[in-house]
Amino acid sequence: MSYKIQKCFQRAVFLPVLLLLLQSPASALENVRVAYPSLSSTMFYLLIAQKEGYYKQEGLNVEILNIRGEIGIRTALAGEIDFVTNAGSSLVAGIRAVPIKIVIVCQDRPSWELIAQPQIKSIAQLKGGNVAIMSPEGSLAVATREMLRKNGVDPAKEANLIIMGGDDVRFMALKGKAIQATLMNPATSFLAQKDGFTRLASAGDYVNYVQGGVATTDEKIKQNPARIFKFIRASLKGLSYFMSKRESSINYMMDIMKYKDRELASAIYDYDTKFLLRDGVSPDKKLQGIIDDARKAIGVKKEFKVNDIFDLSFARKASEELKANGWKP
Repeated sequence: MSYKIQKCFQRAVFLPVLLLLLQSPASALENVRVAYPSLSSTMFYLLIAQKEGYYKQEGLNVEILNIRGEIGIRTALAGEIDFVTNAGSSLVAGIRAVPIKIVIVCQDRPSWELIAQPQIKSIAQLKGGNVAIMSPEGSLAVATREMLRKNGVDPAKEANLIIMGGDDVRFMALKGKAIQATLMNPATSFLAQKDGFTRLASAGDYVNYVQGGVATTDEKIKQNPARIFKFIRASLKGLSYFMSKRESSINYMMDIMKYKDRELASAIYDYDTKFLLRDGVSPDKKLQGIIDDARKAIGVKKEFKVNDIFDLSFARKASEELKANGWKP
């Protein structure tokens, strides 16, 4: 073989191999889309998992998108989104026979606080007022109606429930006096109270509800269980990081939420982490009670078992594996 032919042959073999090696890391990543309704501690761990590279270690390219509650679920059912973080709305959807399962539970009791205009000192004073919710039948709406009802205010006749966006939108509406009250995540609640608004009550004293978690459709679970597992394993790494690395997590919070007050961010972190479940699972007895209470609250007579609404097998397996391997952030 002549020198010229040999060089041409080497190039013909070498260049495609080089291109393959250069392209393989990017092309190997599977695209995953996650919808969240508003920024809160119940989804910070997903952003941390993304920033720390845990998803890429699993071969996943995760895109986290801001999409309002029930719209996120509809988008997931259409196949355009892989996961949604609004576990409460997913719970209601499951009870209404929507083919969706909650696969991570990171918070099995609500931490929302009912925040009102400064002059309002009791829930009873909300009679005739505007109270903001995020969606017609989401977890926030269910909790709001129950809190009003238990304080002598008929939510259907004696209060105007106005559908708005996430905490940031509802906080602006509160500041502009367009609404009298709304339930807020602890982060926004702290800011509102600092601005002089009134904390009326905690939702956890009135309702038994799952506030934080991740859900996906039955179809996604059936199509690609391996990808579901990889996503959950990486997510639990992010959750472990958030709960065990306080100072670094507060730095992430300040960056994500654009906080400038570290003392405030620290107070929010310390409050939020009291509610979080490190392993991404909750006892079946607790979940059954949550299902039964939600079913009664929305007027559904059919009974459901835990496995009808939740599939925590992936989270249990991932958590056990991480512990067995001694993984630490």
